[in-house]
Amino acid sequence: MFFILAQICGLIALVLTVISVQFKTKEKIVMCSVLANIVVAIQYFLLSALTGAVISVINAIRCLIFYVYKKKNMKPSILVLIIFEIVAIISGIISWQNAWSLIPIIVTVIYTYGLWQDNVTIIRITTGIVGFGWAIYNLVVMAYVGALQETSQLISAIIAVYRNRNKKIKSMQ
Repeated sequence: MFFILAQICGLIALVLTVISVQFKTKEKIVMCSVLANIVVAIQYFLLSALTGAVISVINAIRCLIFYVYKKKNMKPSILVLIIFEIVAIISGIISWQNAWSLIPIIVTVIYTYGLWQDNVTIIRITTGIVGFGWAIYNLVVMAYVGALQETSQLISAIIAVYRNRNKKIKSMQ
């Protein structure tokens, strides 16, 4: 029963993630990411993938805090970035289950840096990189719909980067 519920959570996260990278503003991308991370954390808890669950909760909090900063027209300081990077690493170590636990830690460090940037293209690129890493982790922990979600995130990010690159080229002509 938990396995099926986990796959349903993966489906919900899939929809949220694919939609998120198509938004044009950082605020909308981040809010979709908050919701997706909460659903993904539930998915991992249901599958007993503790490191993924803990890191996903941290990711939701990070996204929410970054969103609050953006709403105030502020960028989180380098100190805030470093704190989130350290919290992700320590949480990953504390919730360590096996060598595969490295993946959530590494991709969270990458994506935290990406979200810290104001450049939406950098956010999209890091989203793609992170999608690849999480897809591997999802296959290992049997979050099969989650693996599909992350693969979709990777493809969606590539499309968004390409689509926006073409718009920039056309506007220069």
